[in-house]
Amino acid sequence: MPAENVKTIAIIALIIGAVSIGCHDIFVQVENAKFKADFESAAKLVQKLESQNRELLENYSRLLEEFKTLNQSYAALSQNYTALIEQYQKVLAEYVKLTVDYASLNLTYWKLLQNYTDLEGQTFELRSKYENLSSAYQTLLANYSEVKSEFERLYFAVYKPLLSNETETPSIDELSSWLKKDETDKINYTYPDFVCGDFAVMLSMHAKLNHWDMGVVAVLGTTADGREFDHAFNAIRCREGLVYVEPQNDEIFYGPISEDAWYYHPGFGQIYVNLFIIVVLYQPPLE
Repeated sequence: MPAENVKTIAIIALIIGAVSIGCHDIFVQVENAKFKADFESAAKLVQKLESQNRELLENYSRLLEEFKTLNQSYAALSQNYTALIEQYQKVLAEYVKLTVDYASLNLTYWKLLQNYTDLEGQTFELRSKYENLSSAYQTLLANYSEVKSEFERLYFAVYKPLLSNETETPSIDELSSWLKKDETDKINYTYPDFVCGDFAVMLSMHAKLNHWDMGVVAVLGTTADGREFDHAFNAIRCREGLVYVEPQNDEIFYGPISEDAWYYHPGFGQIYVNLFIIVVLYQPPLE
């Protein structure tokens, strides 16, 4: 090979080597720059990761503390829950008991309400009866004085004697007016249940209600035509004198009536007296 070619080749080789070395240096610089940039980026990333790690650790510590706190709260709540469950069971048992008691009380209430309704009706009825009785009582009370006075008069006539200082003497007119009002003569003569003696005794008792001392007398004798005459009637002393009363017709007549003598008797005519009997005494002569 010619020397020029070798030289040329050598020069070319040198050039290529220089270029290669230059290129290598440039590549190394580029790679160094890139590595430096990557290193710086990695350093920043590490710093960021370390910062995040610290933050995560702090958050973890905080969360761990919060977890412990929550765990303690959970334990307390769990205990409270257990206590509340027990209380709930007790309350539930009380509720069931109260429900049963309420049902029983409700039934009792309706029974009492029915009884109350019945009693209210009875009360209304009793009130109505009370008002009627009260009205009747007021009527009786209004008549009480009159009834009491009448009762006292009847009691006096039946059970007590008419004393001389209590005796009142009527006039013949007063006697006549009273006889018109008295109803003894309205009774039917019925033998042997109610005969002349019964008429005379009843009229005498009625006269006693006026404090009049009316007696009962009897005549045993004969009529003008000879028939037997046995008869009882009344005698009373008036202010004008002694008179007789036929209780079966309220006629007033006069005497004298004495044994073994004649007298006129209303309704029977002339009567001859065999025996004159004073059955019930009458007021003696006035002084």
